[in-house]
Amino acid sequence: MTHQISFRRQAFAMAAPLALGAAAMFAPGAAMAQTYSPDVLQVSETGAVAFDPSPQLDLANGGAIEFWVAAVWSGDPGYDPPVVINIGPEGILYQISVLRERDGLVFANANDEDVFIADLTDGKLHHVAVNIMLDGLEVYVDGVLVGTSELLPLSLPSAALFVGGIEPDNSQNLDGAIAQLRFWSQPLEPQEIIDFRLREVLDANSEDHPAAEFLVAQSDFRARELLVVESMETLP
Repeated sequence: MTHQISFRRQAFAMAAPLALGAAAMFAPGAAMAQTYSPDVLQVSETGAVAFDPSPQLDLANGGAIEFWVAAVWSGDPGYDPPVVINIGPEGILYQISVLRERDGLVFANANDEDVFIADLTDGKLHHVAVNIMLDGLEVYVDGVLVGTSELLPLSLPSAALFVGGIEPDNSQNLDGAIAQLRFWSQPLEPQEIIDFRLREVLDANSEDHPAAEFLVAQSDFRARELLVVESMETLP
Protein backbone atom coordinates (compact mmCIF):
# COMPACT_ATOMS: atom_id res chain seq x y z
CA MET A 1 0.00 0.00 0.00
CA THR A 2 1.26 3.48 -0.92
CA HIS A 3 0.61 6.65 1.05
CA GLN A 4 1.09 10.36 0.53
CA ILE A 5 1.72 12.51 3.62
CA SER A 6 1.60 16.27 4.08
CA PHE A 7 3.71 17.60 6.98
CA ARG A 8 3.77 20.76 9.06
CA ARG A 9 7.41 21.64 9.70
CA GLN A 10 8.50 22.72 13.18
CA ALA A 11 12.00 24.21 13.40
CA PHE A 12 14.19 23.67 16.46
CA ALA A 13 13.62 26.32 19.10
CA MET A 14 17.30 25.94 20.05
CA ALA A 15 19.42 25.40 16.96
CA ALA A 16 23.09 24.63 16.47
CA PRO A 17 25.19 23.04 13.70
CA LEU A 18 24.56 19.32 13.34
CA ALA A 19 27.01 16.51 12.78
CA LEU A 20 25.53 13.42 11.13
CA GLY A 21 26.38 9.94 12.30
CA ALA A 22 27.58 7.05 10.16
CA ALA A 23 26.72 3.37 9.93
CA ALA A 24 29.57 2.56 12.31
CA MET A 25 27.60 4.22 15.10
CA PHE A 26 24.91 1.54 15.06
CA ALA A 27 24.87 -1.47 17.36
CA PRO A 28 25.87 -4.85 15.87
CA GLY A 29 22.95 -6.59 14.18
CA ALA A 30 21.36 -3.39 12.92
CA ALA A 31 22.01 -3.99 9.24
CA MET A 32 21.43 -0.81 7.25
CA ALA A 33 19.56 -0.77 3.98
CA GLN A 34 21.90 0.44 1.24
CA THR A 35 19.71 3.40 0.33
CA TYR A 36 18.79 4.46 3.87
CA SER A 37 20.71 6.94 6.00
CA PRO A 38 18.88 7.92 9.20
CA ASP A 39 18.94 11.47 10.54
CA VAL A 40 21.16 11.80 13.61
CA LEU A 41 21.24 14.57 16.21
CA GLN A 42 24.58 14.76 18.02
CA VAL A 43 23.28 16.10 21.33
CA SER A 44 26.82 16.26 22.74
CA GLU A 45 27.60 18.95 20.16
CA THR A 46 24.26 20.73 19.67
CA GLY A 47 22.75 20.64 23.13
CA ALA A 48 19.07 19.93 23.67
CA VAL A 49 16.43 21.07 21.18
CA ALA A 50 12.77 21.99 21.70
CA PHE A 51 9.61 21.99 19.61
CA ASP A 52 6.24 23.69 20.02
CA PRO A 53 3.49 21.62 21.65
CA SER A 54 1.19 19.60 19.42
CA PRO A 55 -1.86 17.53 20.45
CA GLN A 56 -0.62 14.66 18.25
CA LEU A 57 2.45 14.30 20.48
CA ASP A 58 0.60 14.00 23.79
CA LEU A 59 -0.07 10.21 23.44
CA ALA A 60 -2.42 10.02 26.45
CA ASN A 61 -4.83 8.01 24.29
CA GLY A 62 -2.17 5.55 23.14
CA GLY A 63 0.39 5.29 20.37
CA ALA A 64 4.12 4.67 20.11
CA ILE A 65 7.47 6.46 20.23
CA GLU A 66 10.51 5.21 18.31
CA PHE A 67 14.09 6.45 18.28
CA TRP A 68 17.73 5.41 18.19
CA VAL A 69 19.95 6.50 21.08
CA ALA A 70 23.68 6.32 21.78
CA ALA A 71 24.94 6.91 25.34
CA VAL A 72 28.64 7.79 25.22
CA TRP A 73 29.44 8.95 28.75
CA SER A 74 31.58 6.75 31.00
CA GLY A 75 31.30 7.99 34.59
CA ASP A 76 28.10 8.57 36.58
CA PRO A 77 26.72 11.96 35.44
CA GLY A 78 24.62 12.23 38.60
CA TYR A 79 21.27 12.10 36.74
CA ASP A 80 19.44 9.96 34.20
CA PRO A 81 20.04 11.73 30.84
CA PRO A 82 16.76 12.44 29.02
CA VAL A 83 15.98 11.44 25.45
CA VAL A 84 12.53 12.99 25.04
CA ILE A 85 10.39 15.05 27.43
CA ASN A 86 6.84 16.30 26.88
CA ILE A 87 6.18 18.82 29.64
CA GLY A 88 3.68 21.51 30.54
CA PRO A 89 2.79 23.88 33.39
CA GLU A 90 1.22 21.07 35.42
CA GLY A 91 4.16 18.69 35.05
CA ILE A 92 5.63 16.00 32.82
CA LEU A 93 3.24 14.21 30.47
CA TYR A 94 5.95 11.65 29.71
CA GLN A 95 9.72 11.40 29.73
CA ILE A 96 12.07 8.70 28.45
CA SER A 97 15.63 8.73 29.79
CA VAL A 98 18.72 6.53 29.77
CA LEU A 99 19.78 5.25 33.17
CA ARG A 100 22.95 6.96 34.40
CA GLU A 101 24.81 3.63 34.41
CA ARG A 102 23.72 3.05 30.77
CA ASP A 103 22.09 -0.22 31.82
CA GLY A 104 18.53 0.59 30.83
CA LEU A 105 15.79 3.14 30.27
CA VAL A 106 13.34 5.06 32.45
CA PHE A 107 9.78 5.93 31.45
CA ALA A 108 8.31 8.59 33.74
CA ASN A 109 5.41 10.99 34.13
CA ALA A 110 4.76 13.67 36.76
CA ASN A 111 3.65 11.04 39.27
CA ASP A 112 5.83 7.95 38.87
CA GLU A 113 8.48 6.12 36.85
CA ASP A 114 9.41 2.60 35.76
CA VAL A 115 12.79 1.14 34.77
CA PHE A 116 13.55 -1.21 31.85
CA ILE A 117 16.89 -3.03 31.85
CA ALA A 118 18.98 -3.09 28.64
CA ASP A 119 22.71 -2.89 27.94
CA LEU A 120 23.55 0.44 26.26
CA THR A 121 27.17 0.61 27.44
CA ASP A 122 28.86 0.12 24.05
CA GLY A 123 28.21 3.73 22.99
CA LYS A 124 26.53 2.61 19.76
CA LEU A 125 23.09 3.65 18.56
CA HIS A 126 20.40 1.28 19.84
CA HIS A 127 16.81 1.25 18.63
CA VAL A 128 14.06 1.87 21.19
CA ALA A 129 10.30 1.52 20.66
CA VAL A 130 7.75 2.25 23.36
CA ASN A 131 4.21 1.03 22.69
CA ILE A 132 1.58 2.95 24.66
CA MET A 133 -1.66 1.02 25.08
CA LEU A 134 -4.80 1.65 27.12
CA ASP A 135 -3.55 -0.55 29.97
CA GLY A 136 0.19 0.17 29.96
CA LEU A 137 3.51 0.12 28.10
CA GLU A 138 5.67 -2.27 26.12
CA VAL A 139 9.34 -1.33 25.73
CA TYR A 140 11.51 -2.82 22.98
CA VAL A 141 15.29 -2.39 22.60
CA ASP A 142 16.83 -3.52 19.32
CA GLY A 143 13.60 -5.33 18.48
CA VAL A 144 13.48 -7.32 21.74
CA LEU A 145 10.77 -6.82 24.36
CA VAL A 146 12.61 -5.82 27.57
CA GLY A 147 9.67 -5.03 29.81
CA THR A 148 6.10 -3.89 30.38
CA SER A 149 4.50 -1.43 32.77
CA GLU A 150 1.09 -0.11 33.81
CA LEU A 151 2.48 3.44 33.69
CA LEU A 152 1.04 5.74 31.00
CA PRO A 153 1.51 9.31 29.74
CA LEU A 154 -0.60 11.82 31.65
CA SER A 155 -3.37 13.83 30.02
CA LEU A 156 -2.00 17.29 30.81
CA PRO A 157 -1.53 20.50 28.80
CA SER A 158 1.83 20.53 27.01
CA ALA A 159 4.13 23.55 26.72
CA ALA A 160 6.93 21.97 24.68
CA LEU A 161 8.57 18.77 23.51
CA PHE A 162 12.28 18.60 24.40
CA VAL A 163 14.80 16.24 22.80
CA GLY A 164 18.11 15.46 24.50
CA GLY A 165 17.55 17.54 27.63
CA ILE A 166 15.71 20.48 29.08
CA GLU A 167 18.20 22.67 30.99
CA PRO A 168 19.23 25.90 29.16
CA ASP A 169 22.81 25.52 30.38
CA ASN A 170 23.03 21.91 29.12
CA SER A 171 23.82 20.78 32.67
CA GLN A 172 21.55 17.72 32.50
CA ASN A 173 21.57 16.86 28.81
CA LEU A 174 22.23 13.52 27.17
CA ASP A 175 25.88 13.04 26.22
CA GLY A 176 25.46 11.11 22.99
CA ALA A 177 23.21 10.99 19.94
CA ILE A 178 19.55 10.53 19.05
CA ALA A 179 18.31 9.44 15.62
CA GLN A 180 15.08 8.80 13.70
CA LEU A 181 12.52 10.01 16.24
CA ARG A 182 8.99 8.92 15.27
CA PHE A 183 5.59 9.30 16.92
CA TRP A 184 2.58 7.11 16.15
CA SER A 185 -1.11 7.25 17.12
CA GLN A 186 -1.33 3.46 17.46
CA PRO A 187 1.02 0.87 19.03
CA LEU A 188 3.30 -0.95 16.58
CA GLU A 189 3.43 -4.67 15.91
CA PRO A 190 6.68 -6.35 17.04
CA GLN A 191 7.61 -7.36 13.48
CA GLU A 192 7.00 -3.81 12.23
CA ILE A 193 9.45 -2.53 14.84
CA ILE A 194 12.12 -4.95 13.60
CA ASP A 195 11.51 -4.60 9.87
CA PHE A 196 11.37 -0.78 9.75
CA ARG A 197 14.06 0.18 12.25
CA LEU A 198 16.26 1.27 9.35
CA ARG A 199 13.76 2.01 6.61
CA GLU A 200 11.75 5.04 5.65
CA VAL A 201 8.07 5.06 6.60
CA LEU A 202 7.31 5.79 2.95
CA ASP A 203 9.70 3.45 1.14
CA ALA A 204 10.21 4.34 -2.52
CA ASN A 205 11.98 1.00 -3.14
CA SER A 206 9.49 -1.30 -1.42
CA GLU A 207 6.22 -1.34 0.50
CA ASP A 208 5.41 1.53 2.84
CA HIS A 209 5.38 0.92 6.59
CA PRO A 210 2.24 -1.16 7.40
CA ALA A 211 1.30 1.44 10.03
CA ALA A 212 2.05 4.49 7.86
CA GLU A 213 -1.49 5.80 8.28
CA PHE A 214 -0.87 6.10 12.04
CA LEU A 215 2.32 8.19 11.80
CA VAL A 216 1.83 11.56 13.54
CA ALA A 217 5.35 13.04 13.48
CA GLN A 218 8.95 12.24 12.62
CA SER A 219 12.27 14.01 12.97
CA ASP A 220 14.32 15.56 10.20
CA PHE A 221 17.43 16.42 12.17
CA ARG A 222 19.34 17.29 8.99
CA ALA A 223 16.91 20.17 8.39
CA ARG A 224 16.62 20.88 12.15
CA GLU A 225 12.90 20.15 12.04
CA LEU A 226 10.14 17.96 13.43
CA LEU A 227 7.64 17.00 10.73
CA VAL A 228 4.09 16.81 12.11
CA VAL A 229 1.55 15.04 9.90
CA GLU A 230 -1.23 17.33 8.66
CA SER A 231 -2.91 14.96 6.22
CA MET A 232 -2.57 11.39 4.94
CA GLU A 233 -3.83 9.96 1.66
CA THR A 234 -3.83 6.30 0.63
CA LEU A 235 -3.02 5.99 -3.06
CA PRO A 236 -4.28 3.22 -5.36
